Amino acid sequence: MDGAGEEGGHLFTTNALVEWYFNSMEGPSAQESIDFIVPFLRSLLPAPYVPAPEVESEASDAGAGHGAFAEAPADGEDRISRLPDTLLSDIISRLPTKDAGRTAALSTHWRRVWAGTPLLVDDAHLLGAGGAPAVPVVRALSRCVAAHPGPVRGVRITRVSFCAHEYALRRLVADLADKDVQDLILFNRPWPLDMPLPDDILRCASLDRLYLGVWQFPKTTAAHPPAFPNLRELGLFHSLVPNREFDALLANCPKLEVLSLVLSYNDPSRLHVTSKSLKIVVDWTSSFDEVVVEEAPSLERLLFESIGKRRPVKIARAPRLEVLGVLDLDLHMLEIGGTVIKAGINVSASNMVPSLKILAVKVQFACNREAKMLPTLLKCFPRLETLHIVPIPSNSPDSEHDLSFWEHRGPCQCLESHLETVIVYGPSLSEGHGIEFIHYIMRDGKVLKTLAFACSDEKVRGFRESAEGGSGEIAIRMVAPRWSFQAAIDSSLNDPFYEVWD
Repeated sequence: MDGAGEEGGHLFTTNALVEWYFNSMEGPSAQESIDFIVPFLRSLLPAPYVPAPEVESEASDAGAGHGAFAEAPADGEDRISRLPDTLLSDIISRLPTKDAGRTAALSTHWRRVWAGTPLLVDDAHLLGAGGAPAVPVVRALSRCVAAHPGPVRGVRITRVSFCAHEYALRRLVADLADKDVQDLILFNRPWPLDMPLPDDILRCASLDRLYLGVWQFPKTTAAHPPAFPNLRELGLFHSLVPNREFDALLANCPKLEVLSLVLSYNDPSRLHVTSKSLKIVVDWTSSFDEVVVEEAPSLERLLFESIGKRRPVKIARAPRLEVLGVLDLDLHMLEIGGTVIKAGINVSASNMVPSLKILAVKVQFACNREAKMLPTLLKCFPRLETLHIVPIPSNSPDSEHDLSFWEHRGPCQCLESHLETVIVYGPSLSEGHGIEFIHYIMRDGKVLKTLAFACSDEKVRGFRESAEGGSGEIAIRMVAPRWSFQAAIDSSLNDPFYEVWD
């Protein structure tokens, strides 16, 4: 559960700093240097509808006569073309972009079926085995969308730069809006960092899923607000979206359920969540001044993979919030109901989130301040069922640790009646308060059933397959971490942080 966001010892907190850093490097150009971002961003994206061909030779462009449909059966009869049009359309939709287009050359019948098949476009399908110049690919993308007479189902562009091809970009986005694109992943190879995204993106009203990467988001006005009435999933990757535009964007996505921001450096400067529909919000290696959940009646998961500076995480109203983490006690200052949660405070009902079931916390057990936050934190979540603890080494450990602190902690509702599973990650459990915290959980956890570990620490091996605790016999298990960006946005997973080893 480690974050990312540093390169060569430099911590990137704003896009201006990123641009300055790469422009100041000796040797390769800024474009070549910053390209390390591209594979990282692509690795987080949902899988493509149709995987890109592993190898595509130059001969494959010679014509449809050598395509997947060219070889006839031994008796010369074309049985495939006699299949129902709906099935033929389904076949076309499962082909790479080039091969799907080639079916139109097979016959008049195939051409008619192709014209009525919702188009899928992926720039990875248009690149040869050794890659291809950006100019032909950009033009091919624009022509492909413009020439198709039917609707556009999905477009995935992640491998080309639109720099110096603004006209082709504007035409492409306008055509996507006109052809009711439903699924769009649109990235610019990152240079310049403030490449403007055409205004026509704001009228892609048929979108169900939208991922944007390395763009300057267009300005919105009251007369021309974003129009995303059907959008359910939105990802903003390494893009400049000022606070005003971000707020307008959320306000005009009435069905939005999943929101993620990746590598966002102070644009927007804060993640302010006010939405009736949002269920999952993910901050992935971004640098915000604060995260504020103001009014989110449907929010179920608030998830972080954080880097950078210390920031407040404020939860005002989220009555259905069930999953929170990874809460970093070094970076995040938790505030609930207007009260900053500090070690030892008296937790009242207004400082609790009774709906929360799963909590993941990153803690330096060698730091007294962080370790002593944990009992107070548990009191804020009275119905907590699963606790993930991520111990990390401290750069400046405290010289003394009052381990008697854990002996008399007083009542805690989640320990008394709800906390059944505790999972510990990493090898730093033995530092400072770590082992005493585990003893505290085992002793005071009246319904604790499972203590699981995702590490090979020698201290862990000292525990047997089961152990006695306050709840009786506690099972000791090993688990596999599965925390990733895709796990964070996957609502089908009961717990995005781990899976049990059988």
